[in-house]
Amino acid sequence: MGRRAARVAAASRGALDLRRAAASGTVAGLCAAGAAAYCARREGTTAYAPLNAVTHCVWPERAPREVGFSVRHTLLGLGIHQAAAIFWALMFERIAPRAPREHPAAVLAAAAGTAATAYIVDYHFVPKRLTPGFEAHLGPRSMTRVYAGIALGLAAAALLRSAKR
Repeated sequence: MGRRAARVAAASRGALDLRRAAASGTVAGLCAAGAAAYCARREGTTAYAPLNAVTHCVWPERAPREVGFSVRHTLLGLGIHQAAAIFWALMFERIAPRAPREHPAAVLAAAAGTAATAYIVDYHFVPKRLTPGFEAHLGPRSMTRVYAGIALGLAAAALLRSAKR
């Protein structure tokens, strides 16, 4: 294969990975947001509180105290959270098998590894202001459920997609 053909193949794979990451990241982000909302209710706050806290990177003092629905906090928090999930899905799509239905255990391992890496980076490497913020309203057990939601969402999206895509 010539250099030009190799570049075209790499660009094509990159575009495919980006499309797959948009899909799997969206599913993963929604699963994690759902887990955060459910856990928040169980821990005595509102379902909106964890997503509102995500905006602490913009409003560090106010965001963790916001518990009701608002465009400013809830929708922006969801947007930031979804963008982060798609970012992590890019890693997942690079390490997950190309034929997920033929290797479901490898897909689950890639999803779990991605979610674990996301947690480690989110809470041990980035500055406090760039952490997800869920921890303002969720305890350790709930945080585990949120990251399990990411893993399950990534794996489900990969296993359910058409083999042609």
